[in-house]
Amino acid sequence: MELLAAALAGFAVAALTAPVGVSGAVLLLPVQLGALGMHGPQVSATNLLYNVVATPLGIARLARSARGNGAEMLTVTAAAVPCAVAGAAVRVTWLADPLLFRALLGVILLGTGLRLLFPSRTAPDAGRPGGARGGRGLLAGAAGGAALLGAAVGIGGGSLLAPLLIGVAGWLTARAAVVALTTTFATSVVGLTAYAVFDRVGFGAAPAAPDWDTGLALGAGGALGSLAGIVLSRRVGEQPLRFLLGALVCLTGAVYLVGLLR
Repeated sequence: MELLAAALAGFAVAALTAPVGVSGAVLLLPVQLGALGMHGPQVSATNLLYNVVATPLGIARLARSARGNGAEMLTVTAAAVPCAVAGAAVRVTWLADPLLFRALLGVILLGTGLRLLFPSRTAPDAGRPGGARGGRGLLAGAAGGAALLGAAVGIGGGSLLAPLLIGVAGWLTARAAVVALTTTFATSVVGLTAYAVFDRVGFGAAPAAPDWDTGLALGAGGALGSLAGIVLSRRVGEQPLRFLLGALVCLTGAVYLVGLLR
């Protein structure tokens, strides 16, 4: 029954988040902490497992638009690998403190919700950052930071990187989506492996290994939910979904932060 609930949660969250370009992992963290009763670094690891199962479908869907973005995809992957390991290490040590983790989660949720409610205007696609060394270095630095935080929290990092590429660097949404999703997948695979290894060798807080059954159920539901989200967005439209999701994420983040003050 719990696995069915996890699959339904993954489906519902992905159906809402996929049409507006946000990883369902952001909202699945509160679901795991609350409804599924999970705790500790295992929550982040299980969320990364969700990404590993759910994101390949999105990558395949965007594969055609990835032409010409190969160098950028390699850049973010190379940056994400070491930073994802570092992020997992931070989670099982410093962020093993439940109060610190919930505070960080609340800030991320609130920031994500505000970005959905007040999206940045996309500037004209400004050249190709990969064409200059400085641009490639900035891209690697941004992807590395997103991967570190994404692995530590369990969201993958793409939802943190995409707003920077669109709102600050002026990338087109389709171009940023390919690179962001690549970052999410690379971070999730490497971060998930790091959590499993840390749990195996006894490094940091336990349990650190993912709940494999729950993660796979969440991911399977998420993969199907992303397809349903495409149909839903065509009927309802992206703007109502963006507003609904933004309000929900903001409210959830505010609840976490207010709860810490009690």
